[in-house]
Amino acid sequence: MKHRGLAISAIILVLTFGFEGWLHAQEELEHLSPFAHGAGRTYALTSRGLDAVGLNPSLLALGTPRPLEITIAPISSLGINAGPSLSQINSVSAGFDSIASQYIPPGGTLTTGDSIRESIANLLANNELSSTIDARIFGISYYTPDLGGFAFTWTMHAILEASIPSELLNFIGVNALAKLGQGNALSPQYLNIQALWYSEYTASYARTLFGAPSSGDVQLLAGVGLKYLSGIAVMQMNPGEFDINDPAQHPEYSDLQLAEHYIIGVNYQIRSAYPTEFNFTNLPSTISTKLIANATAGNGFGADLGITLGQFDSAQNSPWELALSVSDLGSITWNSNVSIRSADTVINPKTSQSNKDTLNSQLRALGGTLDTAHSFTMPLPTTLHVAAALDLSQIGLSLPGAALGIVSEYALGLTNTVGAPVHGRFGIAATLEHPSRSLSFHAALGYATQDGSSDVTAAFGIGLASRILVDVGTSSLNGLFSKTGHSDAVFGLKVLF
Repeated sequence: MKHRGLAISAIILVLTFGFEGWLHAQEELEHLSPFAHGAGRTYALTSRGLDAVGLNPSLLALGTPRPLEITIAPISSLGINAGPSLSQINSVSAGFDSIASQYIPPGGTLTTGDSIRESIANLLANNELSSTIDARIFGISYYTPDLGGFAFTWTMHAILEASIPSELLNFIGVNALAKLGQGNALSPQYLNIQALWYSEYTASYARTLFGAPSSGDVQLLAGVGLKYLSGIAVMQMNPGEFDINDPAQHPEYSDLQLAEHYIIGVNYQIRSAYPTEFNFTNLPSTISTKLIANATAGNGFGADLGITLGQFDSAQNSPWELALSVSDLGSITWNSNVSIRSADTVINPKTSQSNKDTLNSQLRALGGTLDTAHSFTMPLPTTLHVAAALDLSQIGLSLPGAALGIVSEYALGLTNTVGAPVHGRFGIAATLEHPSRSLSFHAALGYATQDGSSDVTAAFGIGLASRILVDVGTSSLNGLFSKTGHSDAVFGLKVLF
């Protein structure tokens, strides 16, 4: 038995450190698990109770200190990862509207609109517009050892991601129209602008499939969550390419008589949908009741699946744990105010003939064509989670009155929808837990890496008389106090009966 325990411990350590070399930062939708968020983003193992919904529903089979758990706004969970320009979203919207309404007005010059374009370029610089907001409006769970764990939740998720090359932002700033008229060269620039906003209504269930619950023997937990999805708004650019090149690089356009002139090419498609109640002239930039308005632009169905393996005792502690889950299976069909704007165009701005009228017509050509459609379907940000944890007392590390552990997770997006870690994410954290009926607490310090960037994570939580649980966490301890970076924090408060 001891040899088997050592072998399992060795496997856990290999899993803990083995995934880091696979990685290639993109914003992601989180499902409101504050402690897991700050514990190296190890959602599939460090989430408990309602926090496990949408991440690894099998953890509901571990229960909570008391059978019934409730959250309701504003006594609930809220997660924000907001860049400093989120508050400037209306400035960006107004600027684009101004540019689109008239390129060069009567009496205007080639510098007309430079200030608007420059301000937009500054707001979008360094992808500062990328932000996420998650809120649990309502949640209730109930656990009994005989039947397992049940939960129902209503959550809302919004994400905005803008990946625009700095070279392109500089080009569209000052003297953009003059540069366009002169045919200045610009290497191919690839844009990615995605936005998704929807609500979830999820019913989850979990139980122990193998082994006796709380026995200390090996147990296999399994859980499933079924969800109804109410889409609020979406915008998806795929793909987005802009370039200005020498015509010699495009022999296929020789019939356009482009000798000695540069050509401008664009290739993109933008799909969008929004409810009739949505007001594009006043977009929400702060948390308010507007974020939970009952406005829909589509609907769909989804699911979450998870399994967890461990030797859980009566306190639901285990010397080791393994977990596998798939979150956000499903899709939303968007059918309200649906539009598709696309362009695959090449134009030839001849310097000798450039004037206000020709530039306007060419710019409109770059704006593509607008088609209305009845509907389109977009998958959810489906994500695979593989996680492992080890009680450090198994290797001789312990503290009186507290439990020390190490936990890690590798997550991989299975769809290209915004919010999925498409290039993978690895996180690891050290955890400390002090159980008590009067005042308990737990803490974590971790590290997460994705897309070549990494940051320190942290979490802390307390329990009062096993009736009130409060957790806070951040996946960017450095950015939390930075004026120029993203402010990332998740807060949760739950009441037990």
